Amino acid sequence: MPYTSDCSKEQVFVIGHQNPDTDSICAAIGYAAYKRLMDPSTAYIPARAGALSAETAWVLQHFGLPEPRLLEDVSPTVRDLEIRLEPGISHELTVKRSWETMRDREISTLPIVGKDGRLEGIVTLRDLAIAQMDSTDNRVLSASRTPYCNMAKVLNGTVICGDAHAHMTHGRALVGAGNADAIKEAMEPGDLVLVSNRECSQIAALEGGAGCLVVCTAAEIHPEILAKAEEIGCVVISTPYDTFTATSFLHQSVPIRYYMISQKVDYFTLSTPVEEALQVMANLRHVYFPILDDKGKYYGMLSRRNVINRRRKQLILVDHNEKTQCVPGWEQADIREIVDHHRIGGLSTISPIYFRNQPLGSTATIVSCMYRERGLTPSPEIAGALCCAILSDTLVFRSPTCTPVDKERAAWLASIAGEDLQALGEAMFEAGEDLSGVTAEALLTRDYKIFEAGDLRFGVSQSTFLSTRARETAAAMMGDTLEIQRREDELQWVYYLLTDIRSGGSDMLYAGAEGDEVLRRAFGLAPDAPLHLDGVVSRKKQFVPAMLRAIHSYSEEKK
Repeated sequence: MPYTSDCSKEQVFVIGHQNPDTDSICAAIGYAAYKRLMDPSTAYIPARAGALSAETAWVLQHFGLPEPRLLEDVSPTVRDLEIRLEPGISHELTVKRSWETMRDREISTLPIVGKDGRLEGIVTLRDLAIAQMDSTDNRVLSASRTPYCNMAKVLNGTVICGDAHAHMTHGRALVGAGNADAIKEAMEPGDLVLVSNRECSQIAALEGGAGCLVVCTAAEIHPEILAKAEEIGCVVISTPYDTFTATSFLHQSVPIRYYMISQKVDYFTLSTPVEEALQVMANLRHVYFPILDDKGKYYGMLSRRNVINRRRKQLILVDHNEKTQCVPGWEQADIREIVDHHRIGGLSTISPIYFRNQPLGSTATIVSCMYRERGLTPSPEIAGALCCAILSDTLVFRSPTCTPVDKERAAWLASIAGEDLQALGEAMFEAGEDLSGVTAEALLTRDYKIFEAGDLRFGVSQSTFLSTRARETAAAMMGDTLEIQRREDELQWVYYLLTDIRSGGSDMLYAGAEGDEVLRRAFGLAPDAPLHLDGVVSRKKQFVPAMLRAIHSYSEEKK
C-alpha cells in the first residue's frame, strides 16, 4: 500500500538526496512517521528523488514498507494549485443557458466536454457578447443546425406539431408581417416564421413552405392549420411571448457549439509547470483555462488568480544539505527543516528553519534519537528500516564514521524489530551486491553525489561489497561509463569507490584529466602504486575531505 494522506491536510514531503541510498530512504520514512506522531494535523509524506537501490528495495520488502513517493522535480505544477472543479457543459446547451450558467457560477469561461470526458472546446463571456451584438444574421439558426426543442426552451413554449428534436437545416428567421401575399413573397422554403394570432398570416407562412411556425402570444391555432402543418412537415411552436420578445430570444437558442472555440484551445495538464502556465497566460486575454488530467480528460478550470497566488511545495530534507544533491526544483519550494549528518554545504533558505546536524554515522541515528528524546517508540517496521540504514552507512560498524551512539541506537532498534544485527547486516549487503540485470550506469549512479570545491565540481560514487567476485564484476562493468557521466554532468572528475566491507579498503576508478594525480596527492599514493585506498571506507569522513584539500592545493598550483 502506498503512503497516503488526507487531502484536507497540508502536505509536507520528507525527502533525501538524489540517487538515494538506504539511509536517505529509510531516514525519510522514519522521520515522516515521527513528524506525524508529533503533528497529526499535517500530512508528512516520505518521498524519494531517485530510484531505489537493490539494497534499499530489499530493506523495504523485508519490513513490508511501501516505496516512498517519487518526486523527480519539486517545481510547482498545475497539480499543486487550487483548481476550480467546474463541471463541463454539453455542446448542445443553448446560448441562453450557457450565459445563465456563467452568471450563476460567477465564471467567465465554460468548458465544453463530450460524453467521453474529453474537452471539445471553451466558450467565454466575450464570445457570447459578440454573438448577441452581431445578431443580425437571420440564417444563424439553420447555419448552427439549432434543434427546435432548443427554440421552445428559450421561448418558454411548446412544440405542438412536428419533431421537437429535429434540427433547422436551411432557411431564415422571419417575422410574418404584412398581408398574406407579402409574407409569401418574402419567404423561401424552410424558413422559420414568427406570426401572431392572425390565421391568414399563419396560412400564408405554411403555403410559403415554412419549416417552422412560431405562433406568439399563446394564440390559439385552428386544427385545420395544424393539420396543414403536419402534412407539409412543418414544426409548430407556441410561445407566450410577443413577436418582438420572441425574436430577440430566438438567437439565444443556438447551440453553444456554434460559438465555442474548438481549434487551438489553450489548456494545461496537471503536470504543466507553473512557470510555463504563467508564460502562456501572459500572452492571452482569457481569465480561466481548462485543465486536463493524466488521462487527457477534462479535470477543472484554472484562473490567473490561482496561479499568481500559488503555494510552494513544502519540504523537509534528510541526509543532505548541499544544493547539488537536492531534488530538482528545490529553489521553488519551501524548505522547512533539515536533518543531516554531513558537512554543512552551500544551501541557503529564505527564512530561519529547524536544522539538526550531528556528526553521527547515519541520519537514521539522529532520527532514532529524536524518537527516544520524545519518549516515543517507532513501529517494528520503521525500527527495522532505521536499523538497516545505520548498518548500511556505518558498514555494520566498520566505518570510521561510526560512533557509540550509532551502535547503541542500532541495538535498540533491532530489539524493537526483533532482528539480529549481524545477520540483518549481512543479508542486506548480500542483496545489495546482486548485479544481475543492473547496467553500469545504474550501478554508478546508485549512490552518487556531486561536490563543489571552489570553481571545480566532482562526482563521487560508492558501492560496498562483501564478496570479491561482486566487486571485480562491478569494476569490469564500468568501461567508459565514468567518462560519460562526467561529461553529462559537466564535471572535472568522477570517482568510483569499490569498497570491500570485510577488508576495510576501497579500489578506485576515475574519469577526467589528471584525476589520478589529485587522488594520489590526496592519499599519498606513489606514482606507480595501484589505486587502492587501504582503510578508506567512508566517502563522507575519509574520501571527500581529503579530496577537497587536494583539489584546493591542485587549484592553487594551476593559477
